[in-house]
Amino acid sequence: MSTTIRNVNAILAVSGLVMSILGLLHTMIGRFLWPKTRAYFIKLFIILSTYELTIIARELINNWMGDVWVAISYVLFFAQGILAATITIIITAFLLEQCGIQPYRQNIMFRISVVSYAVYVVLMVANLFTGFLYYIDEHNVYTRGNWFPVLIIPTVVIMIINLVILWKYRERLSVWQIRAFLIYTVFPLLAMIIQAFLFGIHLIALSSVVAALFTLTYIIYDQTDRYYMMTVENEKLRTDMLLAQIQPHFIFNSLAVIRDICGKNPDTAEAALGEFADYLRYNMESIDSKGMITFEKELQHVRQYLALQSLRFPDEIEMLYDIEYTAFIIPMLTLQPIVENAVTHGIRESESGKGKVTLAVRKTDAYITIIVADTGRGFDAKIIENDAGFQSGQNDEPKRSHIGIRNVKRRIETMTGGTLTIESAIGEGTSVTITLPTEG
Repeated sequence: MSTTIRNVNAILAVSGLVMSILGLLHTMIGRFLWPKTRAYFIKLFIILSTYELTIIARELINNWMGDVWVAISYVLFFAQGILAATITIIITAFLLEQCGIQPYRQNIMFRISVVSYAVYVVLMVANLFTGFLYYIDEHNVYTRGNWFPVLIIPTVVIMIINLVILWKYRERLSVWQIRAFLIYTVFPLLAMIIQAFLFGIHLIALSSVVAALFTLTYIIYDQTDRYYMMTVENEKLRTDMLLAQIQPHFIFNSLAVIRDICGKNPDTAEAALGEFADYLRYNMESIDSKGMITFEKELQHVRQYLALQSLRFPDEIEMLYDIEYTAFIIPMLTLQPIVENAVTHGIRESESGKGKVTLAVRKTDAYITIIVADTGRGFDAKIIENDAGFQSGQNDEPKRSHIGIRNVKRRIETMTGGTLTIESAIGEGTSVTITLPTEG
């Protein structure tokens, strides 16, 4: 390798290292990044900084002869390859999470990427013993083997998968997010193709750093827009929340039921009035609330709501609880709107008017998952996923229902960095899944 190419590589590597460190600092002090997003970019820029350091180290010892230096070069090249491939799989995971795919590890696209990554690692390990991809001679000079193009295939497959994910779930992403992931996939891919023909110049590393900075910038734009949108609409959303949750017909019906049982069973009526008062108090408090509450408190509100519903529709609504974990916090008025939709628009509007609602909570090292599933009539879930659908509806009830779910979804995303997804089939029921990142 000529001195000129070595100098170019050194300049590119040092420039990439400086930009990686700046990106890391910007990520750590960025104001509007969500916690999960911040964690991804911190990992990304740490890997990129390490990647650039391995390139700098290799350039420093290039042509230093001796078995020790040859062994160190093998280690450095191996580290470069593994780090570069790791970046692509991290982007796949981050992209799926931004699309609301939870848990992303079970997604077929991610599994294909993991298999491709595993193949890449196997090839790199095998090369240490065979040198069929590349080898370093006794003069510490790097030379590509005849099978080197095979090494490119797994990472290209992962990048293509990222483009497929981006296209498939594009409607779930903002314009800023689409630009961010498009740049991060296309830039390194082009650099990889160019470097395959322009031997000796480290374009992939620098292109990855530049793409990461562009991606970070666009993601910050996106999450800043969301932050200010939530700030500007805050008062309107609180009012919408009140209209969606404290519905006059529910209040009148509950009071009518309590009135009817006053003469028959005063003790039951007294208990019902207590539940009703607590239910209204909680809803009114939610209008002025900006913070988080314990899951147990939110669960108690759900129980209060269901206690009132059981008075109106005895033996028609079965509620099952499958809760494995409760020691966490969530935004106020998160579960009750979902359970209310399951009862009012799922069970009560089914052919029989009867059904079952299940509330389940699961915890892993990375996520807390809350699932509310009903056996009601089901509906077209795209109405909820598409913001335009919130403005539609034949009457006020569907619109209020959509507003309630939209508010829950936005608060989950903004306040926790989590996601809310809906799966529904007409005649089979609906399942709403909230995924919250665990602390740290």
